[in-house]
Amino acid sequence: MSISPDYFKYLKHFGKTVTVKEFFENTHVFNLIALRHDVDHDLDLALELSYWEKEYGIRSTYFLLHSADYWSDERFMEKCLQIQDFGHEIGLHLNVISEWMKGRLNDVFPYLEKLVNQFWEAGIRLSGVSTHGDKLCYERQFINYWCFSELRSSDPVKTESGICAEGIAVNDKNFQIKYPETHRIVRNDGKAFDFWSVSMKRLGIVYDAVHIPCDSYFTDTGGGWYRSEDPLKCNLSSGRHQILMHPINWRGQQKIYFFLSTARSGSKWLANFLDRTTPLRARHEFTLNHRFRDGKLLAENLIPFPWLVYIINRFLRRFFNYKRIVAKKRTAAGFRELVEKKDEVKGLMIEARAWVDELTQDYAEANVYLERFIPIVKEIFPEAVLIHLYRNPRNVIRSILNRNWYNTPEDSKHPVIKKEGWDSLPQFEKACWYVRQTNESLIHSCQQRLIYEKIVSDLGYLTEQLRSLNIPVFPRLAEPEFSRKINVNYSYEFPDYTEWSNENKSTFHSICDPVNKALGYETRRETPDKSLYLERKTIRDNKEVHGGSLSDVIFEIDFCKTTYDLYSFEGCEVKKNDDGLEIIPKAGKRAYFLIGGGKWYRAKTEEGWASKIGHYYQGVIDLENYQNLSVIPICLMYNKKGNLIAKRSLGQIRQVVIPFKFLFKVRGDAKRFNIAIYVPASNLSGKIKMKTIAIEKLPLHGINQRNIENGIKQDIS
Repeated sequence: MSISPDYFKYLKHFGKTVTVKEFFENTHVFNLIALRHDVDHDLDLALELSYWEKEYGIRSTYFLLHSADYWSDERFMEKCLQIQDFGHEIGLHLNVISEWMKGRLNDVFPYLEKLVNQFWEAGIRLSGVSTHGDKLCYERQFINYWCFSELRSSDPVKTESGICAEGIAVNDKNFQIKYPETHRIVRNDGKAFDFWSVSMKRLGIVYDAVHIPCDSYFTDTGGGWYRSEDPLKCNLSSGRHQILMHPINWRGQQKIYFFLSTARSGSKWLANFLDRTTPLRARHEFTLNHRFRDGKLLAENLIPFPWLVYIINRFLRRFFNYKRIVAKKRTAAGFRELVEKKDEVKGLMIEARAWVDELTQDYAEANVYLERFIPIVKEIFPEAVLIHLYRNPRNVIRSILNRNWYNTPEDSKHPVIKKEGWDSLPQFEKACWYVRQTNESLIHSCQQRLIYEKIVSDLGYLTEQLRSLNIPVFPRLAEPEFSRKINVNYSYEFPDYTEWSNENKSTFHSICDPVNKALGYETRRETPDKSLYLERKTIRDNKEVHGGSLSDVIFEIDFCKTTYDLYSFEGCEVKKNDDGLEIIPKAGKRAYFLIGGGKWYRAKTEEGWASKIGHYYQGVIDLENYQNLSVIPICLMYNKKGNLIAKRSLGQIRQVVIPFKFLFKVRGDAKRFNIAIYVPASNLSGKIKMKTIAIEKLPLHGINQRNIENGIKQDIS
């Protein structure tokens, strides 16, 4: 699951929670915990969170941000209904004054009325809001709930000043908003909006979360418990408590699954089902057929004739000076040759890995061709779970023969089996050997298994099996997808097993009965003595796989004791003192300090550190942040030419969380990486004092249950 294991510690600590609406309706009840989620970024992550909360007997409220991109999701309402089906409440995360200020709407009440009505018409019982702390709130000094007349106090100049956009008191003056004595705000086009001018009652809204009386309020705004205590460290057994946890702050380590099978075993249907009904981003035969170059995904080529691909590329390059834009589909014509080109296969997998690393979701792929390359799959995706998807061999053989597999001696599209005299074997016998050896390979290589006949006929079985892999299925989304037919055969020239000749039946059983027996299908009475042993395999102990210690320290410096001068910097001054390294940003300019030296956009061989695929990196920085500057550690990633290809924020260092711990994964196609201490341009004066930093490398298997903290990717321009 893509939820951090730490999140479940909180659920166990809470014990029992209620929705914010129940919290509002029961102000006379003393011992209550209201759990709330402001969904700023990712509705799918919130949907997964709602599933696991349901499994733990937790009820909460999900406030959905009407200005977020996910609002345009074609299945937005269905996902909201699914969250409600799990026993949770749906609310509105209010950003309406911000949207008005940006000129995206002119009349606030009709806009809100339309939003609320959409939910009610869909069957969602929306009755509450929470206010969103948009960046514009601090730039223009307002709070989004100031639109509602019922929330106005007798003296808003006094009561509303000094609080943050979330609506709570904060000590940091950078987040304190001053209420205007005019009781209105004017946008750039001269239009004014009068605060407290919209009626909650007319909209059917009965509460705003932050105005509900409580004894304690906890919030993880900003990625941590910076504005409140950590509820995990507090006794919540008595009193009224409201707890805000943003789903984006509790994303866990990415999980990767490969569903491997013979052809014609439901792989395309399964990939579609997983992509549409679970939290996974699922793809069918993605690896080997896509290229990921310069941060862009090149789709597979669907043109069936290689000679036509060649002509198109020559034409585009000659007359339009285009680069090669039609990527050759490697699992079509030419696959037979690709099997022998292990270096090319590895390169294609590294590109696929780089694309997967960019995803925020867990990833699944159903692919009938990867069985040929199991050792490379395990090298490039060492943490992946391999699942054997299998179908009755006799039905696979019938289906692939109706798809004209092995119908010519020159067939270059389909796998060649290492069998003496292969090229001279009849078509039917080739199909039998393909089915046998592919299943034998997967029986020995995969950790789990799925039965095709059951997954397409029994939704309960499929749901249970996926749940055992920590993949939740969302029932409301699953029902319409389960009955969908995908990639069916329309030609049945080759008959069903019952109509096979005795010769074909005899050939089939003599070749395939070992896998028939292992997979639980019918065999002839004279069952072969040699059979395969099929079981649910488990991943070996990490120390057995990697041999001894899991971590490897690649960099460790104490700036107080060691003279280290391989770093580089820009937009700041650096001074060496006995108690550390002072970094003083220049006012009004962005500044960065590169721990591994070099330049922001380029790294030479000796600069930064070499990255190793299949590993994570974790580290700790001990520094002092004076004047509470915005300090952002960033991982910079470089390709084999030394050019910057990606950058990833590792969080934000605040004065209250020193030392700062971080954990990150370098993109699969990166060859080197560097760590930058980045300070955005600001008029604030201040300094940072670096004391120590340590970075260690860990194999992916070594941290399967660890949390990927602060894993939100941000582009820093």
